[in-house]
Amino acid sequence: MLWRIPRGVSGAATALATRAVALAPMDGVTDHVFRELMTSRARPGALTFAVSEFVRVTDRPASMTVIRRAYPELARGGTTRTGTPVLLQLLGGQAEPLAVTARAAIAAGAYGVDLNFGCPAKLVNRHDGGACLLKSPERIEKIVARVREAVPADRPVSAKIRLGWDCRTDVATIALAAERGGASWLTVHGRTKAEMYGPPADWASIGAARRALGITTIANGDLNTTSAVELCREQSGCDAFMLGRGPMGRPSLLCGDHQRETELIADLLREYVERMTEAGYPEGLRVARVKQWLSLGTKVNAEVRPLFESVKRLTNVTDVAAALRN
Repeated sequence: MLWRIPRGVSGAATALATRAVALAPMDGVTDHVFRELMTSRARPGALTFAVSEFVRVTDRPASMTVIRRAYPELARGGTTRTGTPVLLQLLGGQAEPLAVTARAAIAAGAYGVDLNFGCPAKLVNRHDGGACLLKSPERIEKIVARVREAVPADRPVSAKIRLGWDCRTDVATIALAAERGGASWLTVHGRTKAEMYGPPADWASIGAARRALGITTIANGDLNTTSAVELCREQSGCDAFMLGRGPMGRPSLLCGDHQRETELIADLLREYVERMTEAGYPEGLRVARVKQWLSLGTKVNAEVRPLFESVKRLTNVTDVAAALRN
């Protein structure tokens, strides 16, 4: 079962080959088209699972229409077309609506559920969601426990947190609350909410959570090269990792040849545009998503910048496609 988090996968050709590797959720970036693209192009065994963008749950359960829009993998038992499991991520601060939403999603075919306690966006936090729950570990425990109770035992209920609201030493307390609630595993982003995405991820503090827990800890944050993954493993003791921006600047982490990184990015983006077109995305959104990918890619790999510069002022798909061919 997925929730046991396989320790090793044979056949991959990078330092990630003997690790469990997840594709991170990034709101407005890693939608189902991106997940289909990356799981179809990744080396066999390179990705263990992916997590959807979050579905917001307020004081009432999310509708199946909203869930299907964010998580069309629902129609395939919660997997991509290549068979990679995808967990539905839910975000909210009220246990009962989250539990009802989770139960309905699982009954409709979701592979599992991930609970978002890490989103640092101010709007989300002002409305009792994401990282604001880090200030109240007892609420995290209650929410995880209620969702766990609502979901069949053979389906995973995981959680994603940060090191704390504004203090890194809170991470073990928060992590233990999620474990007491019954989390199948825990993903820890190596920054506090207050730090947003500014300073380097603190992998050693992720290790403090790992040492406190009896469940698998997945490390997340600044895992943009194979050497970074290895250093994170040494500092945190983790052997499971979640990759976010890294594959956008260095897709060779998951697929292809690192000596042709920018060519690989251009090739992936051409297919990405085709897939977005097939999915019915309007032209403006297709252009914006290409620019967004390359903008994020430049933050982890300076070699991507010339490609970003070639498209950042373009406004139509035809010109973007031509720039990606040059």
